[in-house]
Amino acid sequence: MIEEILNKKLRSVILQALIVFIALLACGGTLLLHLKNLRSSVSRDQISLEAQEYKSRIFAQFQYDIQTLSAISALIEGPRDETDRSLLARKLDEANRDGAFVTVAFFDTDLQGVICPPNGEIVTDASLPELPQELQSAVYTALEGTPTVSRLFESRISQQRVFAYSIPVYHEGTVIGALSATDYIDVFGSILAEDTALGSSGYIHLLGTDGSFLMRSPNTVVQENLSNIYSGSYLSESAAEEVRGAMARQERIFSSFTHEGVSYPFLLEPVGLNGWYLFCVSTGSGLTAVSERFNSLVGFLFLLAFLLVMTVVVRGYRLLRDYHLELKRLAYYDPLTGAENMVRYHQRLTEAMGMTGGSVVALRTRQFPFVTEIFGKERANCLLCEIKEIIGRHLRSGEFFSRDTEDIFYLFLMDVDPDAVRLRLQTLIDELVRGTEISKSDYEMAFYCGVVPSPRSDDPGATADHMRTSVHFALEKAESGHTNTIWFFDTELHKKEDLENYIERHMNQALRDGEFEMFLQPKKDLRSDTLAGAEALVRWRTTGGRMIYPDQFIPLFERNGFCMQLDLYMVEQACRQIRVWLGRGVTPIPISVNQSKQLFFKPDYVQALKAMVRKYGISARLITLEILESLALENVDALNGIILQLHAEGFRISLDDFGSGFSSLNALSRLKIDELKLDRAFLLNLSPQEQARSQLIIKEIVQMARLLSIATVAEGVETAEDEGMIRALGCDFGQGYLYSRPVSAADFDRIFMQGQLQNGPSGKEV
Repeated sequence: MIEEILNKKLRSVILQALIVFIALLACGGTLLLHLKNLRSSVSRDQISLEAQEYKSRIFAQFQYDIQTLSAISALIEGPRDETDRSLLARKLDEANRDGAFVTVAFFDTDLQGVICPPNGEIVTDASLPELPQELQSAVYTALEGTPTVSRLFESRISQQRVFAYSIPVYHEGTVIGALSATDYIDVFGSILAEDTALGSSGYIHLLGTDGSFLMRSPNTVVQENLSNIYSGSYLSESAAEEVRGAMARQERIFSSFTHEGVSYPFLLEPVGLNGWYLFCVSTGSGLTAVSERFNSLVGFLFLLAFLLVMTVVVRGYRLLRDYHLELKRLAYYDPLTGAENMVRYHQRLTEAMGMTGGSVVALRTRQFPFVTEIFGKERANCLLCEIKEIIGRHLRSGEFFSRDTEDIFYLFLMDVDPDAVRLRLQTLIDELVRGTEISKSDYEMAFYCGVVPSPRSDDPGATADHMRTSVHFALEKAESGHTNTIWFFDTELHKKEDLENYIERHMNQALRDGEFEMFLQPKKDLRSDTLAGAEALVRWRTTGGRMIYPDQFIPLFERNGFCMQLDLYMVEQACRQIRVWLGRGVTPIPISVNQSKQLFFKPDYVQALKAMVRKYGISARLITLEILESLALENVDALNGIILQLHAEGFRISLDDFGSGFSSLNALSRLKIDELKLDRAFLLNLSPQEQARSQLIIKEIVQMARLLSIATVAEGVETAEDEGMIRALGCDFGQGYLYSRPVSAADFDRIFMQGQLQNGPSGKEV
C-alpha cells in the first residue's frame, strides 16, 4: 500500500515534471521563435536603412559626375564644324586632364563628333553609328534633350566594361549636340567596400539585371569567384526563382541563403538605374547557429533541473531582450542625452512629410565651445541633457526631436504657419535661457534657430532631404544675427548661397579663362574740361553670358583672399590697354586700379608691379594704385614705407573713399599720397542745414590737399549742379555718371580715345 502510494506520488511528480518540462519546452520554443523574428525584424530594418543610404551615395556619385560633365559642356560655345573640332577636342581633353572620366566625347546633331580617350590619340572624325549600341542609345536620348546613363558595354578603347553618361548641349535654347563621358563600374568600389548596417558584420554587392556581379565587396562569406548569384551556393532553386521574378519586376525582396551550415539574411534592393540591384548581406553570427546554440543550452539546462532551466530561460530572455533594446538604443538614440539620433529623426521626418507636413527646426547654443571651456565638459554635458528635457516638454503629440553632434538639436513641429512656429520657439528659448543651471550662474545663455516649414509632400524622402539641407542655411543666417534669433529659410537666401557657392567654385577657372573684364570710367579735368584719366572697374561675364556684378563677388573675394589675384590681374589688364594705345600711336591716359589691403602688404607686391610694367614696356606713372581710407588709418608709417618704394618706380598712389568713414586729417597730412578721392556721400548727400558748414570744411580739406601737392577727385558726379558744386569747392577732377557710366575697354577706346594722337593730344572733352 505504501509502495503504491509512493509510486502514485512518483508518477504524479513525474507527470507534473513532464508537464512543466513540456510547458517550458513550449515556452522556450515560442521564446526562440519570437527572438528569431525580433532579430530578423531589426536586421531587416537596419539593412533597409543601409541600402537606402548606399542608394543615395550611388545617386550622389551619378549627380556629381553629371554636374562635372555639365561644367565641361560650358566649353562648347556653339554649333561645330570640322574646322574647329580639333580645338574642341583639345579643350575637352584639357578639361578631363584630372581623369574624372575614362573618355569624353561630343557629337553634333549630324552624329559626327570627337572622342578624347585617356592618354591616347584624340579622334576628331568619330561617327556615332559605328560605336557600341549602348552608347548610341544614350547619345540619342541626350540629343532629344534628356540626360541619361547607358547600360554597361565593352569599351573598344580600354577593353573593359564601362558605362556612359550623356547630356544635351544647348546653344541659344536649341540642342546642338550631346556631351558624353564613360567611366568604369569600379567607381563605386570605394562605396561598396565601406561598413554596412551591422557595423562590420555585412557587405554589399552591385548586381546587373541578370543577377551578374557588377561589383563585388571584398568582405564576403562566399569566396568563390562566381559570375552571378544564381551559381554556386548562394540560392536554392526555389529562392532563385523567387529572386528572378522580383528582379524582373524591379521589386525589393528579402531572403536568405545558407553557406557552410550558417544562414545569412539578405536584401535585394533595386537601385533605380539601369536595372541594377544592391545585394545586401548581413553576416552577424548566422541565425541557424544562434538557434542551435540556444536549443542546446535549453536542453542541457532541462537535464540539470526544471527550476534551473526555468530560471536560466527567464534570465536568458531578459538578457536578450535587454540586448535588443541596447542595440536599438545604440542605433536610434544619443548615448549622452537619451534623445533620438539623426538616423531615427530622418526616418520619422520622412514618414511625417508623407502624412501631415510640418516644420524642421535646427536649434543651437550660442558659443557652446566657450561654455565648455568656462564650466568644463561635465557641466556642458549636463546642459545638453537639460536642453533635451526642456525641448521634450514643449512638443505635442506626433512631434519629435533629435540631437546631432555637439549642441545642435533638430525638432519637428506640426505647425507650418511662421507666426505660430515663431511663438512656440520663442517660448522654448525663453525657458532655455532661464531654466538651466548654467543660466542661474549669471552666465547669459543664448540660442539660435533655423526653420524650414513645408506642407505634406508626395515625395516625402526628397522633401525631408531638402529640408535638412535648407535648415542649415537658415541656421547659419540666424547665427550671423543677434542673440536668440529665429530665422526662416527663404528662396532668396538660398539663391544667394547658391551664387556664393558658384563664385567660390568657379573663380579660379574664371580668372584663367579671362571672364573678368575691365571696364573704364573717365575722370574729367575740371580746369581744362578734358579727359584726365580713367578708373578700372571689374565685371565678371561668364562663358554662358551671365553678368555677375562686383557687389556680388568682391565682398566674398575680400573674405577668402582671392582679391589679391584679381587686383594684380586688373593691373595687368590696365598695362595691356595702355600698351595697345601706345602701339596705335594714341597718347595714353593714366588708369587707376583698386588695390586690396592684403595685396598691398604682400612681401613681393612691389616687385610684381615692377615686373608687370616692364613686361608691357610702359611708364609706371600711367598706373595709379587706389587704396581705401581704412587701410591708411591703420599704420601710416608702414604704409608710407611701401608708398615710397612705389614712388621710386614711378607709380602714383590715390586714397579712395575719403570721408566714407572716420576720416583723419592727421593721417592725410602724413601720408605720401598723390591723389585724394572724395566719397560722394561726403560731398553731395548734405541737408540744406548742413551744406554751408560742410562745404566750408570740404573746401578747407581741398585747399590743404593742394598745399600738400595732392590732387583731389570728386566721385559720384551725376548732375550739372553736382559739377558746379565741386568746381566751387576747388576740386581738380570729377568722376561720375554725368560724364559716363563705366564702359567696356573697347567702348571706352571708341568713345574717348579717338584723336588722342601721340605728340599732340587733342584734349578731348568729356
